[in-house]
Amino acid sequence: MVSDDNKRRFVLFTTLLGSFWSAYIITSVNVAIPSISKEFASSATYTSWILTSSLLVTSMIVLPVGRLSDVIGRKKTLFYGMLNMTITTFLCGLSTSVTMMIVLRGIQGIGSAMVATTLISIISGAFPGNRRGKALGINVAFTYLGLSAGPFIGGWLVEQFGWRGIYYFSFPVGILLLFLIHRIDQEWKSNEPLRIDHKGAWIYAIGILAIIWGLSNLKGYPVAPFIFVGGLLMIFYFGRYESRIKEPLIDVRTLKSNRVLIFSTLASFINYSSTYAISFMMSMYLQYVKGFDPGFTGTILLIQPALQATFSPFAGFLSDRVDPRYVASSGMGLIAASLFFLSGFDQNTAVWQMLLLLGLIGIGFALFSAPNTNSIMSSMDRNQYGIASGILSTARTVGQSFSMAVTGLIVSLYVRSETVTTTNFAAFSQSFRVTFVLFSIFCIIGVIASLARGRKDAQN
Repeated sequence: MVSDDNKRRFVLFTTLLGSFWSAYIITSVNVAIPSISKEFASSATYTSWILTSSLLVTSMIVLPVGRLSDVIGRKKTLFYGMLNMTITTFLCGLSTSVTMMIVLRGIQGIGSAMVATTLISIISGAFPGNRRGKALGINVAFTYLGLSAGPFIGGWLVEQFGWRGIYYFSFPVGILLLFLIHRIDQEWKSNEPLRIDHKGAWIYAIGILAIIWGLSNLKGYPVAPFIFVGGLLMIFYFGRYESRIKEPLIDVRTLKSNRVLIFSTLASFINYSSTYAISFMMSMYLQYVKGFDPGFTGTILLIQPALQATFSPFAGFLSDRVDPRYVASSGMGLIAASLFFLSGFDQNTAVWQMLLLLGLIGIGFALFSAPNTNSIMSSMDRNQYGIASGILSTARTVGQSFSMAVTGLIVSLYVRSETVTTTNFAAFSQSFRVTFVLFSIFCIIGVIASLARGRKDAQN
C-alpha cells in the first residue's frame, strides 16, 4: 500500500512539472514577439495581443472555473485543462498569421484557467497547514523556473529553429503531464453539494472583457472609454448580485469579513499589474534598443525568474513561521524601488546594471508571492480551496492582463501603430520610462494594501 507521504510526493512532483511547463509556455513566446512581428509584418502593439488574448480569456473564466473544480473535482479539471493547453500548443506552431495565433492563444486561455486554479488548490488540499507554506513555496519556485526557462530556452529555439520551435518542442511535455495527472489516484472536491452560478459567471466574464478591451483600446476606438466604464459597472453589479442569491459564485457576504483575503488579493493584483509586462518590455528594449540577439536577450531575462525560483522555497518556509504580511510587503517594497531605477535604462545602460535590477525584482517577487499565497489559502475553509485558488488566479490573470493593457496603451501613445525600428527608438524609450515609473507607483500602493491585511493570527 502506498503511504500518504509517497502520494503527496507524487502529487507534488506532478504539480511542480505542471507549474513549470505552464509558466514556460507563457513566457517563452515573449522573446519571440519581434521574430513573429517581423515574419508577419505586424505592429508591436497588435502582436502583443498574442500574450494578452490568453490572459484575457483566463481572466474572464478563472473564477467560475475555480467553482467548477470544487464541484466536479480538481484533478479532473486539471486533466482537461492540460489537454487543452497541449493541443493548442501544437496548433500555435502551425499558425499562418498573427490573428490565428491570437485566436489559438485565446482558446489556450481556457485551459490555462483550469490549470491555474487547480495546481494551487490541489497542493493546499494534499498538504497539512504546517507544511503547506513550504509546499507552496516549492511550487512557486518551479513556476519561476518555468519563467526562467521560457526566455532562455525560447531564445535558443528561436535562433536554431525559428519561433515555431518553441511550440513543437513543448508538445511532448504536455503529453507526459497528461499521463502523470491520470496516474494520481486521489480527487479533491467540496464535501458539500454545490451548483455553479451560470448567470453570475456570465456577468463577471462580460465585465472583465469590457474592462480589459476598453483599457487596451482607449486610444484606438472612441467607444473604448465607455466600454471600460461599462465593464467597471458590470463588476460592481456582479458583487451586488452575488450578495443576494442563495448559492453565489463567490460568497460576498462571507468574504467581506475576511480582511486577510481582501487585502492579500488586492496586493496580488497590484503586484502582477506592476511586474508582468517586464519581460515583454525588456525583450523589446534588449533587441530593439540594445541590438542584442534573441539568445542573449533570453540569457539576460533569465536572472529575474532564476532568483525568484531560488528564494521562493525559503520565503514559503518563512511564511509558516513569520507573519506573511511582513515578508510579502518587504518583497513588494524591493520591487517598487527596482522598477523606479529600471525606468532609467537607455541605450548606454550596462549589462551588469540590467542584471542587478532584474535580480532584485526576482528576489522581491519571491518574498512576496509564496507568503501572499499562503496567507490567502490559510484564510479559507478547506472546502473553499477551489474558489480561493480561483480568486488568487483571478487577481493574478486580471493583473497580468491589466499590465499588458496599460503597457500596450502607453507604447501605442508614443510609438503609435508602427513597428519599432531605428527611426522611433527614442519614442519607444520614452514609453519604456513612463511604463516603469507608473508601475513603481502601483507597487507603493501595493505595499500599503499588503500591510493592511492584518495579523497572521487574524486569519480564519
